Amino acid sequence: MYKFLQSIPDKLARVTSGRKLISEIDGLRFFAILPVLIQHLNERFERNTTIDFIHPKADTFAYFLAYRGFLGVYIFFVISGFILALPFASYHLASGKKIGIRQYFWRRLTRLEPPYIFWISIFFLVYVFQRHVSFFEYLPHYFANITYTHAIFYGVWSPFNPPTWTLEIEIQFYILAPFLSYLFFKIPKKGIRRGLNIGFILVLMLLQQYFKWYLPPFSLSILGHLHYFLIGFMLADLYICDWASIKKSKFYDIVAVLALAGLIGLWSWGFEFINRLAVVICLFVFFIAAFKGNLINRLITNRWVMAIGGMCYTIYLIHLPFAEFFIRLSKYVTFTRDYTINLLLQLALFLPVVLALSAVFFLCFEKPFMDKDWPSRVAQRVSSIWKRQ
Repeated sequence: MYKFLQSIPDKLARVTSGRKLISEIDGLRFFAILPVLIQHLNERFERNTTIDFIHPKADTFAYFLAYRGFLGVYIFFVISGFILALPFASYHLASGKKIGIRQYFWRRLTRLEPPYIFWISIFFLVYVFQRHVSFFEYLPHYFANITYTHAIFYGVWSPFNPPTWTLEIEIQFYILAPFLSYLFFKIPKKGIRRGLNIGFILVLMLLQQYFKWYLPPFSLSILGHLHYFLIGFMLADLYICDWASIKKSKFYDIVAVLALAGLIGLWSWGFEFINRLAVVICLFVFFIAAFKGNLINRLITNRWVMAIGGMCYTIYLIHLPFAEFFIRLSKYVTFTRDYTINLLLQLALFLPVVLALSAVFFLCFEKPFMDKDWPSRVAQRVSSIWKRQ
């Protein structure tokens, strides 16, 4: 049994497309998915519980923390900016391998679309049968969902799986990334290149503030979030050009804690410009500290942390519909009338189950598509079967 448990992280290890696995990125994905899980479970707990709490839940520190799940989305956006920029930065700044645009888009199509279409189709059918609504009435929503255009056409998130609005933004950035990479990384001088990036972020944030792009429907598009991806561009620039000169130290552990505290304390639903700018700075600093701190780096590169972070796409796709189902059963499990204790109890029940299910679904419906050669292998099998007939 012990050997089986020890082997789980290896079984869940992601398959990379020829590039070296950056352990810290999977660890940071764990830090991104965890607050999302907590916030979404907490929201459903609030709506379904019958407990008359001793103290108003809004006055508790647990409630304050639980509603910081949005920070996880921002971390995901920074990670995407970093990962997508890295091969382009390597090519332009370090004579790396050239990335063909056709290959770039084909890889993302074959890697992300199969599990996405599978789960959206499942949740669409569940929604129709559970809610007793018209199949044909919601079919346009389904097609908009699987083509990542639901927010564009309807101005709201998907009724079948609301968190997929962020994946629509990711796709919009996938389209922009090669062109933005050419704009930034084609510039040979560090100062000019990075100054342009910082200036672009500041101008974009000022435009967001003036036109209120941080509110729907613009917040459901790349307009409200592009600056987070550009932080990833800056980090990719540093990673390629200066990473070796930044030595690991305990100092960065302190920086990581302060940056994380800043993220949690400064982010707000008020969207004040100073707070938003501080969050951007804290995100940037936290990422550097996560790579260069001693203790924080050991934490995020832990095998179990990396395994959970590596399957975050599956977790993200299934967690909210599952939470809706799970809370209908778990809401009857209570202990005292304290909000914090009951929230922790709900999380203790929910997190192990959703992670276990995600592990199974990751192995069945996501990991096979991480192999970049799976389309050609399927084509060969189909061709072989056809010839036999």
